[in-house]
Amino acid sequence: MPVKGEVPWDKAPHTDAKHRIYRAYLDKWYPILLSDNGYPSVTYAEGFAGPGVYKDGSAGSPIIAIQALLETPQLAGTEKTTRFVFVDDDPRCVKLLGDELRRRFPDRPRPHGLMPVSVAEGPCSDAFEPALEAVGAWYQPILAVFDSWGNAPVPYRLIRRLAQNPSSEVVVTFMPQHFIRFVSQLSEDTDGVFGHDSSWRAVSDIPDGSKKKAFLLGRYRSMLAEAGFRFLLDFELVTVKGESLYLVFGTNHRRGLEKMKQSVWEVDKVQGIGFRDPKDEYEEALFDLTDPQLEPLERMLVTRLAGAGQIRVENLREWALFSTVYREQHVIPALTKLRNRGQVECDRTRIERAALVRLV
Repeated sequence: MPVKGEVPWDKAPHTDAKHRIYRAYLDKWYPILLSDNGYPSVTYAEGFAGPGVYKDGSAGSPIIAIQALLETPQLAGTEKTTRFVFVDDDPRCVKLLGDELRRRFPDRPRPHGLMPVSVAEGPCSDAFEPALEAVGAWYQPILAVFDSWGNAPVPYRLIRRLAQNPSSEVVVTFMPQHFIRFVSQLSEDTDGVFGHDSSWRAVSDIPDGSKKKAFLLGRYRSMLAEAGFRFLLDFELVTVKGESLYLVFGTNHRRGLEKMKQSVWEVDKVQGIGFRDPKDEYEEALFDLTDPQLEPLERMLVTRLAGAGQIRVENLREWALFSTVYREQHVIPALTKLRNRGQVECDRTRIERAALVRLV
């Protein structure tokens, strides 16, 4: 439904960190997908685009996405096409976004045929697919961003179609609090958010708040996997006030997962914002990303090694890539710290990829 209150609005505490991640990822996504060995065209699309500007005048994600393309040196003279599709159901947002696009880019930076920009009005569930159809986006890579104020009202059929589209990916903001608070009031249509599976409603039977959130995030991940996304990454943006917002990323390419993780860990520290791995039962925030806090990974490694006998370090690197918010290169430093504390044994003098490790 249209935004309640004034448009544009104040920037939320998470927004700068979220936008830096988007920008860092787009700086990698455009050159890879539009390289000489890549695709003829790509599409960046937002299902809840907003007005493109905040009350303080700073740019919204639609502007950031276009700037990322125009500021990619490798693509300065490309003849490949990059489409931009922005959908919002608030007519005020649609008008302001159009105005902001014209203000930020008064002269078309690329011919329309190479950089078509479409702004459509309507609910994401109804208008997103037709908007992509209208610009010929399907059958070429699409990066779809659904920043939906946290309640993720994105229909399963759309997620599934994107998962089956070549080299396409999704980024979804997800706030379990919405579903926890309104579980008894939400209609059967909401089951479609979870792949038409009503089992998410069992969250009302879980007494612990943290476990409620973890349960719903797990159900949402299951939906993305069922839709066809092979690789998933979810992490939590946390403010000093304890407010949290999940970002969930789905891709079918290992390289996409690696680049998104790289983008998360490259983002400069934002004052008052931290990252957290939802699978860490201690819910420890990773506030200093330039000097990674490895304690959550150490705990998860201990759990992974428990009862497993010896495991090759390279296998643990793969596990960390696919099952945690950490990168592969974080595993050896974490294992080294565990070994120095006498918790882990290694069959070699130093912990390296080919080594075997086990719990003491």
